[in-house]
Parts: sequence; structure tokens; C-alpha cells
Amino acid sequence: MDQAAPRDLTGAIAIWVKTPGLSPVKTRLAATIGIKAAEEFYRLSAQAVGAVVRQAVRASPELLTPYWALAEEAALGHPAWRDFATVYQGEGNLGARLSHVYDMLLHRHPWVIFIGADAPQITLELLAEAAQLVSETGDFVLGPADDGGYYLFGGANALPHTLWIAVPYSAADTLDAFAELLQPLGAIQYLPEMFDVDNADDLTRLTRELAKRQSLLPEQTNLLSVLGGLNYRTHGETRPRRPP
Repeated sequence: MDQAAPRDLTGAIAIWVKTPGLSPVKTRLAATIGIKAAEEFYRLSAQAVGAVVRQAVRASPELLTPYWALAEEAALGHPAWRDFATVYQGEGNLGARLSHVYDMLLHRHPWVIFIGADAPQITLELLAEAAQLVSETGDFVLGPADDGGYYLFGGANALPHTLWIAVPYSAADTLDAFAELLQPLGAIQYLPEMFDVDNADDLTRLTRELAKRQSLLPEQTNLLSVLGGLNYRTHGETRPRRPP
């Protein structure tokens, strides 16, 4: 069975993850830096995101309950995910799995936030802003990613399964299509745009982003140290940008 926090008035914040060794992770990145290096990056990135979530929970324990949303049912008891409650994403494509977890957590909590594990530069301030917006207004919240997707979603209203599966995921218009479907169901608030790590170019950007921060969590510092030792090349790879 899924591990679960008791139902209360806190909102749920779920980090979507795969388990290295059980599922392929960061396949585009692995094509450039190798599978082992990509898995190591993903593991450390998930730890860094988890640390930011933990910081947010410590700052507002009455507001947030953290979860790992796991791609593999067999990983529900995996040692990598012991620090938070765990839920299984379920079967089917990404839209079906998002729908399943959203419904499950919205049954337990008054509102839900989803984030990924591949934007380890995310900050406490961003999470606090998202939680405040969802909890106080009931609006949907979206964090745009600069490749056309989104790094964060928050909502307090039930959404039909058909909406989730109608979104074209991993596309240049994912965010716009999702927002268009959400608009008839409630107001949408937007967070600042950010990037997530999909390829080797993004590792360079991430290294610069973390290096310029005046304060990092230990897990982010550890990731930055590993990034500095990675021997990666971009091979001229570029990522699509959102149209202006």
C-alpha cells in the first residue's frame, strides 16, 4: 500500500520522481554524459529538490505535507524515498498518472502542488509563493519552464481525467495547452519562469545558477560540487525556447 500522511488541513506537495536502476532517467542527458553520470545527477538533483521542500515544510509545518510520487510501485519502500510519504503514480501515460495522483492527494488534502525533480535550483521563496497562492485564493498556479512546459502546478479544484490526458506533454506548447484547458475551471496565477535540466547545455546553466547564489542548502552545494567535476560536452546541443 502507498504510505500516506493522515488527512488534515495541510496541502500536499508531491515531487515526481523515477528511481535510478528501476527506470531510465534523463535519457537525453545520458546520451551525452553517459547513463551513470546522468543517474548520479538525477539522484543528487532529487535530493536537492527534496531539501528545498523539507525547508518549506519546516518553515510552515501547518501548511504543507510532502510526498514522493514514484513511477514504480516496487520503489514505495526504497531507501532513497524514506524521508517523505510515498504514493505510486499508477499506470498509463503521463496525463493518466497525473490525474491519478492529483485525485488521490486532493481526496486527502484541500489542495495539491506538483513539482519535478530536475530543477534543483528551485527556491523556498517559489514554493512558499505557490503554497500561499493556492491555499489563500484557490486559484490554479503554474510555474512556466522555458522549454514550453511547466515545473510546478498547484490546484485546489477537482479536474476531469479527460483534461489531464488531453494535454500534449513534452511539447513546446504544453503549458499553453494546459492553461487553455484550465481557464474555464478557475483563475490561473503564474510564477516566474525557470528552466529544468534536460540536456548537457542545461547543466552549464545550472552550474552558473547555483554558483552565483549567496546561500545554498547542503544538498545543492553537493550537487554543485559534482557538476564541477563532470566531464560533459554539449556536442552543439541546444534546447527549444518558448516563442516570445
